[in-house]
Amino acid sequence: MKIFIEKEALSYALSQEIVKNFNYQVIESYESFDWGLRPYPDLVSQGKGLLFVMKFKGKFFRKCPGTKNYFCCGYKIFHFAEGCPLDCSYCILQCYFNRPGIKLWANVFEDGFKELKEVLLSAKAEKRILRIGTGEFADSMALEKFCGVSEKLVEFWKEVNPFAVLELKTKVYVNEDYFKRLPSDPRIIFAWSVNPEEISKKEEHKAPSVFKRLESAELALKYGFTVAFHFDPIVYYPQAKENYPALLEHILKRFPHEKIAWISLGTLRYPPELKEIAEKRFPQTKIYSFEFVKGLDGKKRYFIDLRNELYKSLAKVIKDLGKDVTFYFCMERKRSWQEVLGKSVNSSEDVAGLLDRVAENLCTYGITNVHLQ
Repeated sequence: MKIFIEKEALSYALSQEIVKNFNYQVIESYESFDWGLRPYPDLVSQGKGLLFVMKFKGKFFRKCPGTKNYFCCGYKIFHFAEGCPLDCSYCILQCYFNRPGIKLWANVFEDGFKELKEVLLSAKAEKRILRIGTGEFADSMALEKFCGVSEKLVEFWKEVNPFAVLELKTKVYVNEDYFKRLPSDPRIIFAWSVNPEEISKKEEHKAPSVFKRLESAELALKYGFTVAFHFDPIVYYPQAKENYPALLEHILKRFPHEKIAWISLGTLRYPPELKEIAEKRFPQTKIYSFEFVKGLDGKKRYFIDLRNELYKSLAKVIKDLGKDVTFYFCMERKRSWQEVLGKSVNSSEDVAGLLDRVAENLCTYGITNVHLQ
């Protein structure tokens, strides 16, 4: 990984840590960086090996962008970076920003933590629960060796003692030494995105196997944290209706249910422009070759009947083994909730309410034995 630090970002604490520990080059600005004359898909690939440390001038704390016309869970984002060194063929970040390279915000500790503290204290005073994550625009842990943001956030949670949970969503393996040095806190949810090995090996490039991720989840529990799992995106392929339920069954048998905050379900969806970029970068991928329909949010999706077939393949496992775990759909509507889980969920507010109950229980008691009602 080549590291570039903007001149105006050099004085910040994160930049100074990088200066002490890594080779780097100072540049005038990200905007003036010479990428050469290359088509955008090539720039995405080139940017996977380039890390830019920059001063961020926007809001660190924001709402999840969600999507139109489908139910969103309503969680909030602490925006510490953009981009990811992993290289999944389905990753929306390939076209989301149109800004190649991986960006770390140099002023995250000075400005970002200050902004976050004000939000957390205000919510605590109002007794208003918050669910906050850092894995929307960057993997929460993949850049940790460069920035230490997640570690400092865990320490920050102890210091501020907010009425809030923090979800650190990742695909990487986190070793025991890392968890050892953190203060245990059930309000901190280490969450892993999971797919069967068939998809992980072919589509989640540079990511460890799903079983290495589950080893990390066990370590998180060992050191006093909560875990979550995200079956998102669920990708259709000939063995999908056998392999996804098998993976879910393995997880539900392997982990104590009272330590699982939630498990999300969501099928592959993408902006139309992603297909061309991804197929040029990953000519062997076949995930875009199935029939898709334009959804109510403008994204390409499987037909609702196929989506629900995939979900229903998981429903028997949920019914037999997962009744005491909170499951939720990411970006679906009431038909899927009713047909698959038999639940009356009619709005984004309903989804948010389900997860808020789990978060409140974590903040109050440090346990997550909450049922979907």
